[in-house]
Amino acid sequence: MKVMITANDSSIDSMVSDRFARAPYFIVYDIESQKSEVLENEFLKNSHGVGPKAVQIAVDNGVAALISAVPGGNSMEALKKAEIDVYDGRGLKVSEAISKMKSGELNKIL
Repeated sequence: MKVMITANDSSIDSMVSDRFARAPYFIVYDIESQKSEVLENEFLKNSHGVGPKAVQIAVDNGVAALISAVPGGNSMEALKKAEIDVYDGRGLKVSEAISKMKSGELNKIL
């Protein structure tokens, strides 16, 4: 299963971003292979419509779950349509969020 985590930096040791669609980076982590890929958010500076575009990044990368702060309304609708589960990762490092996801300790938002 692939999980996308919003990140403030390109490192797995960075903090989970407190924003979904405007996070500087997305880290796609494959739980089975334990490999990660860092994606720079190309829509970061767009003025509007960023939420659904960020969701499309998740869809294009085969993501089944998102770890982030609580996404906005348009993002949540797009995530629901894409059948992507959403977990609250606020206050955690990306590596901690992944660990808590594996152990079932993260709070599910959607």
